[in-house]
Amino acid sequence: MKKMIPLMLLAILSLAACEKEPDSGELDYKFMVYTDHDTGHDFSAARTYYLPDSILLIGNYPTPKYWKDDYAQRIIGTYAGNMDDLGYVRAKKREDADLGLQVSYVESTYHAIVAGSPEWWWNYPGYWDLGYWGNWGHWYYPYAVHYSFSTGAFIAEMLDLKAPQGEDEQLPVVWSSYLAGQLSGMQAFDVQQAIDGVNQSFAQSAYLAR
Repeated sequence: MKKMIPLMLLAILSLAACEKEPDSGELDYKFMVYTDHDTGHDFSAARTYYLPDSILLIGNYPTPKYWKDDYAQRIIGTYAGNMDDLGYVRAKKREDADLGLQVSYVESTYHAIVAGSPEWWWNYPGYWDLGYWGNWGHWYYPYAVHYSFSTGAFIAEMLDLKAPQGEDEQLPVVWSSYLAGQLSGMQAFDVQQAIDGVNQSFAQSAYLAR
């Protein structure tokens, strides 16, 4: 079942007790948080996860480009902290992990996602490296996805790295989140909004707990 819980709504509820009407200027930059998952997947069976130390930048680049500065590490650390709080252990090597968690940041909007298509990621260049997660060429969603890219959005996908491997097998994405909102132009502020969005994406995904 899909969940779309805007952080804007949460802000409205929290302000309602002290203001008759919320200040719209304070709400403009809150991220919209969308999450979905494979309802047939047993998350309790997984113990470890691997999370790269960089964020993929989705844009018009001839080769993959990654975001690795202190701001990126704060966002990655927020994903890791939430996974740790849920009872998972972060693996140092992806070969030792049950789950793979990857994070991307959209720098330019130019692609719409086709719901249910297992090949949609390959319509733009630079999405990680082919075979990054092992011997699989690519992966698929066991559930329909309906969102589209927006500049300034964050996309996180959790892959089942222990899925059966075979000639025609693909890695399933068992959980995904999409964070989108208006950018303020102030990086520190925008990163904090992203961190709040990451925390919200886990808060509305209680099924991830082991």
